[in-house]
Amino acid sequence: GAFKGCSSLKQISIPSNIKLIMECTFEGCTSLFQIKIPSSITSIENYAFSECLSLEKIVIPASITSLGDYCFSKCSSLKQLVIPSSVLFIGKGAFCGCTSIEQITIPSSITSISDYLFSKCTSLKTIKMTLAVTSIGTGSFSECSSLTHITIPPSVTSIGGGAFQKCTSLTQIT
Repeated sequence: GAFKGCSSLKQISIPSNIKLIMECTFEGCTSLFQIKIPSSITSIENYAFSECLSLEKIVIPASITSLGDYCFSKCSSLKQLVIPSSVLFIGKGAFCGCTSIEQITIPSSITSISDYLFSKCTSLKTIKMTLAVTSIGTGSFSECSSLTHITIPPSVTSIGGGAFQKCTSLTQIT
């Protein structure tokens, strides 16, 4: 990645002539707390912002259609996340280990919850899914220890192994 491991990098304003954020571009930029993603970006690739430990908020512009595997994994300070309905694909483990996220809304553009998507999001309390969701992948919400209830839409026809494994506070499934 172009800036991988730049541990002192604190802010990024990505120029508007950039179309996609390549694999591992900002991986391990542990001091990064602010990112401005322009509407010219259509894709955030695998591991692009993985292990950006100081990142608290991410605004994903409506131009984005694809979020790669583990693209925001282990962003342990990430609290605010809005996924726009322009996003058609979210790769496996995209938000795995984001231990500060408390709530998430899956947009109606997403039909499949990828494997390990929110695994180890230990502060996650609320998940909202639409009727568009038809499958929940392996380990998708595993180890979400703050999750107390989950409503699985009737549109879901398959749930992968360990999807809710070790959700130790889970008391209600509807």
